[in-house]
Amino acid sequence: MFGSIFYNFWAALFSFAASFIWAIRNPFAMPLPTIGTAVIAAIIGFVVMYAIRLFIGYVFYTPEEVIHTEVENTTEATMIEEDGNQQFVPQSTRTTAEFEEANTEEMAQAVRTMLHGEEASFSR
Repeated sequence: MFGSIFYNFWAALFSFAASFIWAIRNPFAMPLPTIGTAVIAAIIGFVVMYAIRLFIGYVFYTPEEVIHTEVENTTEATMIEEDGNQQFVPQSTRTTAEFEEANTEEMAQAVRTMLHGEEASFSR
């Protein structure tokens, strides 16, 4: 759900004020029915704001964990607690030098292909 309950209170206050001002414009308005109508409008505004907050939360919801799960499993480090200290342990077994070497080999293959005008597939 989007926001906090304070949005509901603001909606109730606005509903009460709008209803009260609208009802008080009548020169023959009675006090108790006017206040009662304004309180009912405030309760309705309070409840309707829950639906609005739920809808806004649904619109802004992005399932980041589901989309990026595969990427996080290969690149992210896991955190292990030992004796109150947090240590980061990489999940991948390849070192940085191996990644740089593979990247360099791919770049060299791409340059060779561009110079010779050949269409070769890039595979490791």
